[in-house]
Amino acid sequence: MTKRSAINSETPQNRSKAKTAIFALTRKGAELAARISEVIPDSTCFCNYRCALPGMTLFSQISEVFPSVWSECDAIICIMGCGIAVRMVSPLLEGKTIDPAVVVVDQDGRFAISLVSGHIGGANELARKVASITGGQAVITTASDLQDKPAVDIAARDAGLLIENSGILNRIQGAILDEEPLWIFDPDRLLLRHLPANHGLRAISSYGELGALKSSLGIWVSELLCPRGVKCLKLRPANLVIGIGCNRGTTSEEIVGFIGKKLSENRLTHHSIRNFASLDIKSDERGLLDAARAFDRPIHFCARKEIKGISVPNPSETVARHVGAESVCEASALWSAGTRELLVPKRKAGNCTLAIARVSSP
Repeated sequence: MTKRSAINSETPQNRSKAKTAIFALTRKGAELAARISEVIPDSTCFCNYRCALPGMTLFSQISEVFPSVWSECDAIICIMGCGIAVRMVSPLLEGKTIDPAVVVVDQDGRFAISLVSGHIGGANELARKVASITGGQAVITTASDLQDKPAVDIAARDAGLLIENSGILNRIQGAILDEEPLWIFDPDRLLLRHLPANHGLRAISSYGELGALKSSLGIWVSELLCPRGVKCLKLRPANLVIGIGCNRGTTSEEIVGFIGKKLSENRLTHHSIRNFASLDIKSDERGLLDAARAFDRPIHFCARKEIKGISVPNPSETVARHVGAESVCEASALWSAGTRELLVPKRKAGNCTLAIARVSSP
């Protein structure tokens, strides 16, 4: 499970109230930790019991508490030697989209070193913040920062885009640093608006242009499935609302299979689902609730009065007789997405109906 759900496809973990943990091993380090904690909100200080100040969480061995704090916090400030911090961190590392930001600070506050998760995790930014508190120097070694090149992972985070295939991220960033030719398919400029004007990427304006680029590397920013054989970083906006209707007792397996098939038929990815929607009389439908959980997305239920008057392309008198509204899937999709047009109108198979609306500003 990951911590930064805005940029990945997994479920965010539950957190403790302390989003930033500050570790200190010496009395001087504890005093510095207290100074830093006063400025950084939602922070908690952890200190060796022999030199802790009032209000700090005590430990006798840092190795006894560090792993649990690692899984609970977004950021960790280590006031200690780099070697100690590295030994604590190394067994816990999973990946740049998962690991918390780690900043190492000497007990005199002269240097704040961005150690882990510099971009996505925010360690570079945190190191600068700590240095401003201590009057020290932030130590940043990230190449894109040093060369003043655009950082795609930061831009994706700021744009609220989910990174579907983070394994290729380093290759993309390396290509930007080395000024290799890169294309970008971003018809709504979701990522481009967060990149500098001189980003150096070749913008592809239509889906069809990609046929000649299968040997090239690029960035794909869309809810549309990428053409086969194209090597690219896939960034997904959360801009699809799926309206669902189903007969009483329909299994989650049937609903999940139906959704997957209709998404595939319309060249859409499930990574871009923002939420599901249906009528409130379906709020206790077990198969529907379980299907939403299977996709790890929320489901919003609307009352009949909320969709009254919403114009849909496929109203049904039969549905109106049974549920008191002329439409379930189409109307609920439009209601939840806050739009008037459907990307995919009503589709039906077996016990399920589906319609998809696209949110204009995800």
